[in-house]
Amino acid sequence: MALDEADFALLDELRRDGRASYEKLGTNVGLSRTAARARTQKLIESGTVRIEAIAHPAVEGYATIAHVSVVTDGVSTRDIAKRIAGYDNAPFVSIVAGRCTLIAELRTRDVEELDHAVSEVRDLPGVVSLDTVLYTDVVKDSHLPLGRLSSFKPIDLDDVDRQLLALLQTDGRMPYADLADHVGLSRAATRARVLRLLDEGVVVVKGLTDPTAMGITQMCGFQVNLGPGGGQAAAAIAKLPTVDFLARTLGRCDLIGTMIARSRSEVSTTLDAIRMLDGVRAMEAWWHLELVKERYSPQLRRD
Repeated sequence: MALDEADFALLDELRRDGRASYEKLGTNVGLSRTAARARTQKLIESGTVRIEAIAHPAVEGYATIAHVSVVTDGVSTRDIAKRIAGYDNAPFVSIVAGRCTLIAELRTRDVEELDHAVSEVRDLPGVVSLDTVLYTDVVKDSHLPLGRLSSFKPIDLDDVDRQLLALLQTDGRMPYADLADHVGLSRAATRARVLRLLDEGVVVVKGLTDPTAMGITQMCGFQVNLGPGGGQAAAAIAKLPTVDFLARTLGRCDLIGTMIARSRSEVSTTLDAIRMLDGVRAMEAWWHLELVKERYSPQLRRD
């Protein structure tokens, strides 16, 4: 789908607020409400953008997150990746080029459950070895409400809150009137509840764009070992515009991140910028060849 300036402007608005009204979208990009609605629907139907309600992992008790690097042999890497992608606790699975053949993120409720999940991956036919790194905090994540794990403060959710979250996961742009009909509240009460969930970082509703439609064709993962001054280096890495994700870790490295860029030259420039930071001792990188699964929001129980 060929995109013009108005389409790109709409995508920017939807990335900021996936529930923005058509009137607000039109006003912000210089279109009528009718034109904004037609263009937004076309962008969604073409797959250029999808509106997703992403709940914070802690809502379902996922407090333990790990990065797993897998080496495979004798079995199709894609087949193994699809097996892992079938796990509910694996929100991210990608085939990569580098020291390992695929990577996955696992989210569990505690370390014991993580140990079980890692064992399941280890026992898959074709898995030769794996390396697990535990996240201690997510410093930057464009898919996480409030941007990082430590920013979230748990709040009490009742049955109506959980129903609203589940409904938003079904349709992130579901009108307040329809949400109200489902949960049995007035439109005003329903709107207040949804705004509270958004403000508290329980959920974020945003447009997730197809990177290739935006000219972003390169995805690179990296790990960093820090030395003295590592805290300042981590903060500087998180500020780099091409760095989409960054986590503090325990294991073979101190940081794991992902960058997305328009060219390999842009990736190379970012890697050099990281290497030259005071506090960075060593760095390793890998290319993402095929994204098999990317669904960060836990599927909520709808009572």
